[in-house]
Amino acid sequence: MGKNNLLIYKIAFLFALVINPVIAQNKISLLRYDDDFTSLKNDSLKKGLDQLKYVPLRANNYISFGGELREQFQVYKNINFGDVPPTYQDISTNQLWHRLMVHSNVEVGNHFRFFIQFNNTLRFLNDNPIAPEIDENQLSLHQAFAEVKLDYLKFRVGRQELLYGNNRLITVREGPNTRLTFDGIVIKKAFKNGGVDFLAVSKVISKQYVFDDESFKEGLIGIYGTQYFNNRKIGLDYFALDFQSKLRKYNYQTGSENRQTYGIRLFSNYKRVNFEVEGAYQSGKFNDVSISAYTVLGDVNVTVLPANKGIIGFMASVASGDNNNGDSKLNTYNLLYAKPAYGLAVPIGATNMVSLNPYIKINPIQRLNVLGQVFFLARNSNQDGTYSPGMIQNRPKPNLLFSSTEKELGELYVVETNYQQTKNLWLSFDASYFNAGNYPITTVSGKNVKYISFKTTFKF
Repeated sequence: MGKNNLLIYKIAFLFALVINPVIAQNKISLLRYDDDFTSLKNDSLKKGLDQLKYVPLRANNYISFGGELREQFQVYKNINFGDVPPTYQDISTNQLWHRLMVHSNVEVGNHFRFFIQFNNTLRFLNDNPIAPEIDENQLSLHQAFAEVKLDYLKFRVGRQELLYGNNRLITVREGPNTRLTFDGIVIKKAFKNGGVDFLAVSKVISKQYVFDDESFKEGLIGIYGTQYFNNRKIGLDYFALDFQSKLRKYNYQTGSENRQTYGIRLFSNYKRVNFEVEGAYQSGKFNDVSISAYTVLGDVNVTVLPANKGIIGFMASVASGDNNNGDSKLNTYNLLYAKPAYGLAVPIGATNMVSLNPYIKINPIQRLNVLGQVFFLARNSNQDGTYSPGMIQNRPKPNLLFSSTEKELGELYVVETNYQQTKNLWLSFDASYFNAGNYPITTVSGKNVKYISFKTTFKF
């Protein structure tokens, strides 16, 4: 993109910083089609950006507009522990991520609606090769679906974002520059104290240029349900999914994958002490090899400073890796479409992984959230490598596949802050330091990683 375009984005960014300084309740959701502005439906005195919500078309028909502008400056030192492809010019670099998303929601009566969203993501300042699914998609149709609402049923068909399993199963991938979306159908059934979704979808593969995204390369069919107990203080999620793909590799072996995932998640919502327990098992076939993989997670936290929402917690998780490259089983747990479990500092996903994670959360002043945490990470199996959150194996290289028996990845220290300046504007600062362990050191490069991020997000 040229300098003139970059100037336009800077002007838009400055506009976002000064507009709408009034503090008010935030009605904007992570999934923008879940935004709740119904209080404005019959408001004849709407002001500012609220005038873009529930614009009447004719009797009981409305159109609403919304959007997001996100600018994020990042500093990387020793990308991927200093182990980068030959096409990279630098192992330490700065970059600017730009994200612009605009959408429209049309409600036709009480039972029909149409939602459409366009996406523009760009990367500046970094001379290394662009990863389209993460860094840049110059223009895409990000979401476009029709929805029919009947009492306790919703039928949604088209391109849409999904979020299930506390971001550890299927997510929108909010951290990277380009969010994740799917093509297909979702049927939502609500009932007393819960609901269940049926989904048949295919991941949209984000490409770099204008309207060039691809779909129907991978398939996902199944159900995800939630049931609440004890006045919604206890929740139980349950899911069963069938995944089919020819795109993923395990220990650099390609093949046809048909994988089933079955799991439950039990969680609480009490004032002082809370917990979360999740487990999943995977079966199926990868070529002619049987799949047997698992993941288990436990999290417990205690509120110690109620006035400041001060929380101390500890989480531990295990995900299987392949046990024996020579046997007739594949034990690598497939993350499906999970979020980056350890942030953006290093390209490591939570498969073939043992993780111990103490953390603290606090609101020291109004509208400021602070999270501090440490991850102690190790490979679960030394017969398998490490994979990115998108299930792309990145360590070790093919010629060094079984050269190291070390398991220790190291310690990752993370501080994340988020400040809501207005009902539309958020400011964030994140910093991470990864102290490399024996496994990165013995697989070519093992340099310590430093990462800093400054981010501002304006939503309306």
